[in-house]
Amino acid sequence: MRNKARSAVLSLALAATLAIPAVVSADSVQANPADETTPPIVTPFSVGNQQPLTTVSAATSIVPAYFSVPAGYGHGKFYFLNNGTSNLTVTMTHSSGLEYIAATVKPGAAYTWRSTADYPQGMRGGDYTISFHCSSGVNAKWSAFASNSVTEANA
Repeated sequence: MRNKARSAVLSLALAATLAIPAVVSADSVQANPADETTPPIVTPFSVGNQQPLTTVSAATSIVPAYFSVPAGYGHGKFYFLNNGTSNLTVTMTHSSGLEYIAATVKPGAAYTWRSTADYPQGMRGGDYTISFHCSSGVNAKWSAFASNSVTEANA
């Protein structure tokens, strides 16, 4: 009887060992594929939010992208790379109208903005619109990361 109980406990432990990582590593991001007509839209992770390096390319001079910061995860890092031939202006505005980023990135240059420098208490949670403006059409890449850790945002 004791061996059956031990066997049952070991079986449950093995099942939990296999099942728990599968649940934890399940994708919680749903993003539309990036193309010229559909900007990337990201659904927040349960423990923050991340937008992988994404190309933004269009013949038009203004291209929007969208990012959400979950409440409590207001320490962000945003990276922009201008692959175009003229200056790229990047602005990021919260749905309340508050502008967080207004930067000009020269052709071939990159710019990284960390919220910890300007907003040490963190950014507002909610939806953000990132606008890319370029006189010769937009050709850029961007990535973003929201965390509840100042250390991670500064990395």
